[in-house]
Amino acid sequence: MTAELTTKPTPVRSSDTPGRAPRRLTTRSVLTRYGLVLVWIALIVVFGALKPDTFLTWLNFRTMFNSQSMLVMLALGLVICMVSGDFDLSLAGVYSVSMAIIGRMNITESIAIGWAILVAMFFGLLVGAVHAFFVVKIGLPSFIVTLGSGTAFLGLAYALSNATISGVSSPFADFVNKDIGGLQIFFFITLFLVLALWYLYGYTPLGRKLYFVGASRDVARLAGLPVQGLRAGSLIAASMVAALAGVLSAGYLDGSDPSVGGSLLLPVTSSTLLGATAIWPGRANPWGALIASYFLVTGYTGLQDLGLSGWIQQVFYGCALVVAIAVSHFAGRGATSELDVGV
Repeated sequence: MTAELTTKPTPVRSSDTPGRAPRRLTTRSVLTRYGLVLVWIALIVVFGALKPDTFLTWLNFRTMFNSQSMLVMLALGLVICMVSGDFDLSLAGVYSVSMAIIGRMNITESIAIGWAILVAMFFGLLVGAVHAFFVVKIGLPSFIVTLGSGTAFLGLAYALSNATISGVSSPFADFVNKDIGGLQIFFFITLFLVLALWYLYGYTPLGRKLYFVGASRDVARLAGLPVQGLRAGSLIAASMVAALAGVLSAGYLDGSDPSVGGSLLLPVTSSTLLGATAIWPGRANPWGALIASYFLVTGYTGLQDLGLSGWIQQVFYGCALVVAIAVSHFAGRGATSELDVGV
């Protein structure tokens, strides 16, 4: 039975199985999988034509790629949960507390950055374990549990550091902000995580089992998969990714700002759900999350260049969230049915 699960799980259409080369590729399937990429390119062309002096500059694109690394990393954390069938709304809160821990220990208390990072990462591990207990062991809805804990964590971040402070350990800040061709280490760490998750979910038996659990827990359990362990591992991994994002953001910003995380929940959710409409349609996936995150930042950056004020960001993300849910729903119902085997 295990051998069968690594190829074509019963509840998962072969057209949706990641990590496999397609036998037949049609125009419709190309548009379904890569439509978001095409729209992103079209968006760049339109804004570039309207504002060539400000939008079509390497400085502008470099700023977008570097500044949104935290958003992409948090979206990847949500992808990890969604693949196995859960939803984590606490990631922005974990991110905030992680950053506050760095600020409190390293900046305020002058504790070595290495110890501060270990404590922040342990916090992510602990949060994931607690979520796994309530969601997997007790059986409470992940949406409710993580929404409540995430709200509490945002308050805890203010308790640890109720003001913006700067002065993170210089070697750590220099490392995170080191340029490689104009792009910073934070961006490349995020890209590496995308590649690692893409390989895990697309080309390993573990990745296919995780997707199988997300597709049907009952069938996966009857097939002999350790459903509870896989779900618990995903929740823990997601929280640790959020904690890592907070640690790296403290270096990127050279400080700690407890207010940053409060504005990230909507864009993270929008990016992840919108990303589920691309590459592996109908499924949360790492490349889709990356593309969607930069599609969204391209959109509101271009609109701001056209003279619209800061309110456009929330409007753009909110509309994208509604569209993402609708498109992902239809994509999951059969937009990819023309493919014999997924990418």
